[in-house]
Amino acid sequence: MNFDRSEIQAMLIDSAERLLAERAGVEYWREQRRSGDGFDRQRWATFAELGWIALPLPESAGGLGGSLEDIALLNIELGKTLATEPYVSSAVVAGHILAEARDEERVVPLLSAIAEGKLLVALAHDEPKHDPLARNAPATHALRSDEGYVLSGVKTMVLDGPSADRLIVTANLGDGEGTALFLVDPQWPGIELTPYPLVDGTRAADILFDRTPIPQDALLASGNRGAALLGEARDGASVALMAQAVGSMEACLVLCGDYVKERKQFGQAIGSFQAIQHMLADMFVAANQARSILYHAIAASRDGAEAREAAVSAARIVIGEAGQIVSRNGVQLHGGYGITDEYPISHHYRRLMCIEKIGGDIGRHVRRLGDHIFAS
Repeated sequence: MNFDRSEIQAMLIDSAERLLAERAGVEYWREQRRSGDGFDRQRWATFAELGWIALPLPESAGGLGGSLEDIALLNIELGKTLATEPYVSSAVVAGHILAEARDEERVVPLLSAIAEGKLLVALAHDEPKHDPLARNAPATHALRSDEGYVLSGVKTMVLDGPSADRLIVTANLGDGEGTALFLVDPQWPGIELTPYPLVDGTRAADILFDRTPIPQDALLASGNRGAALLGEARDGASVALMAQAVGSMEACLVLCGDYVKERKQFGQAIGSFQAIQHMLADMFVAANQARSILYHAIAASRDGAEAREAAVSAARIVIGEAGQIVSRNGVQLHGGYGITDEYPISHHYRRLMCIEKIGGDIGRHVRRLGDHIFAS
């Protein structure tokens, strides 16, 4: 893997740093939490104008065909400023599934609408008592009917579900056909959506499908192909979220470095105390280890599904633990102030906690990595 940034990557990072710095900070984050969507629709349109949403999408649909490295570099910058836009859901996850659905005539208009920022799509996969990383089909099932299918089941914590114009829903087709992916309009009959905010201000929803009629052409993929697409999209989402975590951790280092220089106790800056320096050193090492293993996960993504899954789980473990070290030490360095909403470190703490839980927590990725190690 080449660690030197290309000219295009340097331009991407420069534009992201300048735009995102204009709208960041406690007051802006509070404003987004109070909004209906949890993010700024106007800024999302700006993302589209700059080509950020089109970055992961194929050129045939008006995208830029960017690499996983490009996506990660952009998401690091998004993580530094705690951007809450549904980038991972719509551009990374939905973009990949739709692009690989092998129905170009149908999906190209959808991908173009995503690239233009006019269509938001969320993945509805997690379920009660169902392992989010499991390869077996989910409990939600789709029965064949004369018109297409009838969908029944419950999906939980659908990230960015409340603002989604379309849902990609995983379901069990039965008869040994395995996992199927359906493109669903949340306004169709028999769908009940319950939205709620997460602790970091982003939005999610629980969705009930009660004998929802689904047309035949809603099916995007099924069987082994459906399971493979789901796994690729899920691991791509993990890479993007881990990149955001790395960006958040690096922002924490800057915040805490500035704070310990300004905060005085016993007549001197607390940064001069050896105990504080040890905490900062631990945070620095953890954040840099996180960036290194993120690069490893990106490099391994080219080596097939088995290598990709093992590398992503290893990275999720290291980055999840690093996020806890950096954010918890950051809160402790700020003292009692650190947990309050007035200080940026508390917002990074909540965001890193959420990222660690999305798509399988540390414990679940330990089990998946163990399965790969002992299988080999």
